[in-house]
Amino acid sequence: MAAATVIQAAKLEKFIEGWAGWTPDGFLSTWSSTCSQITLPFSSNVPPRDRPHVEHLFPILMSIFTNFEVRDGVGITRYTFGPYKNEHALFLWFDESGTQVGRIEETFDALVMKEFLPKIQEHVAQQKARAEAQVA
Repeated sequence: MAAATVIQAAKLEKFIEGWAGWTPDGFLSTWSSTCSQITLPFSSNVPPRDRPHVEHLFPILMSIFTNFEVRDGVGITRYTFGPYKNEHALFLWFDESGTQVGRIEETFDALVMKEFLPKIQEHVAQQKARAEAQVA
């Protein structure tokens, strides 16, 4: 195996371990500073997320989801509103150095997301309102 392939295989394993650990730091440890996360299909109208956006978003999501795991391409977890099960595929590219993840594309079951996203958006808005009320 070429040295670059060995490095990328190790980085991919670290990416998977970071996801399995379900912490923002572990999950983001393999991302380049310019990594982008793109949700497919494009018709879902989810704008691309840069790393700073994800650094803010992941702690919120990870506090809502518990016991998250992926089995055979299906994300299974519990969250504030009940069980969650969604088909999930992820594609990643390395940056120019070949040592960090530079781009991630993910696709989810659109029907599940159509029902789920409004619930999560409402929950996040409620949490934000509570936090702002405590500061005031």
